[in-house]
Amino acid sequence: MTQYTDRVEAQREKLEQEKLDNQVTSIDCRYANGKWTKMITRYANGKEVTEYNDKRRKDKIEWL
Repeated sequence: MTQYTDRVEAQREKLEQEKLDNQVTSIDCRYANGKWTKMITRYANGKEVTEYNDKRRKDKIEWL
């Protein structure tokens, strides 16, 4: 079983990085006339997701 320790350790590091990548740092929600229009979610790895309530607009993903 010692032959797989490198693979297990690599997978463990990959899971730790994925856990940090999915960690939300801030959520910004914009309102107009009592309804939300835009929600910006920022993650620890620098990813920023902008969601719009208007379904005609496409959600935007940016890397900072």
